[in-house]
Amino acid sequence: MVEWGFSVFGRTGLIAERQPVALTIGNFDGVHLGHLHVLKMLRDFKKDLPIVALTFDPHPTVVLSPQVAKPSLVPLSKRVDLLLAAGVDAVVVQKFSFSFAQLSADEFVDEYLLKSFNVQAAMIGFDFCYGANRSGNWEHFEAFSRRRGFAARQADPLVIDGAPVSSSRIRAAILSKEFDSARRMLGRDFCLNGVVVKGDQRGRQIGFPTANLGLFDENCLIPPFGVYAVEVLLPRENTSKPGVMNCGVRPTIADGLKLQIEAHILDYSGDLYGSEIAFGLRKFIRTEMKFSGLDNLKAQIQSDVNQARQYFGV
Repeated sequence: MVEWGFSVFGRTGLIAERQPVALTIGNFDGVHLGHLHVLKMLRDFKKDLPIVALTFDPHPTVVLSPQVAKPSLVPLSKRVDLLLAAGVDAVVVQKFSFSFAQLSADEFVDEYLLKSFNVQAAMIGFDFCYGANRSGNWEHFEAFSRRRGFAARQADPLVIDGAPVSSSRIRAAILSKEFDSARRMLGRDFCLNGVVVKGDQRGRQIGFPTANLGLFDENCLIPPFGVYAVEVLLPRENTSKPGVMNCGVRPTIADGLKLQIEAHILDYSGDLYGSEIAFGLRKFIRTEMKFSGLDNLKAQIQSDVNQARQYFGV
């Protein structure tokens, strides 16, 4: 059997021991409510089988169309965590490569899926395609399931605000700063995830210390440059705090045009260096601006903080 180079998280024995499973397949970018809808349908369809989610890394567009590759909503590690938290028994992350993309639709099902996993049932999304040139669709998959003796269903789309929930719609909402709309489709805030890294201490020097974000995924979706009210998630402390995030190149104090994402956490003091952190975007406050001096910058930051306090009611 060809070794396809996948990793397994959760109940690894399900795959290693070829136990019977119910499988769903997708990129699961964002693990949004549409994805959770598919998982629920699969669970209702086959309650007696453990659920396995098969996903791909990197996103196929990164390999096949890098010039138009879609930025990710959630880094891979968080995608796995969210799927497991949603009740998936095992997550399989398949390394997506150009050679993998050349599998025909027949080969994808026969040579990859059925020889790698003991598939007894499968649920695929309403718009899922597979195989070279996306030639495999629901009709192809259903025909294979009948010939190979496993049960298959196609999930209905989950409609929110008049259209099916999709990662593309969520990206568009975030880029339009429509965070309430994104939250309705994600089921939670859109977050920028990473660890706290050392900055240049400029914020501390002007009275507004910040936590500087080192992103887990450099290909993640970056919101428009500006200042935002954010919910700062602190997993190490199992808590969250309101804050003010700046996303941009800091034209007033920075020498080079380098992206910096940092947040001033309201009413907080502590050493967070090296800790995991996430900034959940709640409200856009203003665009990034260049000020004539530090005094004007400090006055504007105080105004930003006041707006965030008003938004959070603190």
